[in-house]
Amino acid sequence: MEKLNFTAIDFETANSNPNSACALGLVVVQAGVVVDSKRWLIRPPSSQFEFTYIHGITWRDVAMQPDFGQLWPQFRPYLAGQVLAAHNARFDLSVLFALFRQYRVGYWRGEVVDSLAVARRIWPMLNNHQLQTVAAFLSIPLDHHDAVSDAKACAQILCLAEQAQTGVIGKLARRYGEVN
Repeated sequence: MEKLNFTAIDFETANSNPNSACALGLVVVQAGVVVDSKRWLIRPPSSQFEFTYIHGITWRDVAMQPDFGQLWPQFRPYLAGQVLAAHNARFDLSVLFALFRQYRVGYWRGEVVDSLAVARRIWPMLNNHQLQTVAAFLSIPLDHHDAVSDAKACAQILCLAEQAQTGVIGKLARRYGEVN
């Protein structure tokens, strides 16, 4: 990641099932600069929505949207050959791989960098390292639980961390290695 190239993602889910993605935000960073961003609403396999109070998305909002299987051809090129980034990457990867299983599409293998782990390393003095806490500390605009806003905040955290401690992103990305 010498040139700081990566794709940051964030999923919002309808309920506690990881295959219930109802929104996906994506931000592409090349040479440390955001060059593209996308937001998709996704129709989950069930109309059961438990987390509307968190993200504001309802079944009515997504009922006529594509499911992840239909969205995959649009999303796939953004992952090809890219380092993947997320804040609390374990969650977003669990959603991504649950969607791969649910819709029998896709596969991704590559390096992952978690902006949560990076923030813990670079700014250990914070009370916690939740996305909204780190974003506020760094004066990053955030509409928390809007998928593209969360992905942008993740990307900006990583860019600022790399400025603060050159090479930290690459070191932590290698730690995650390949994801199957």
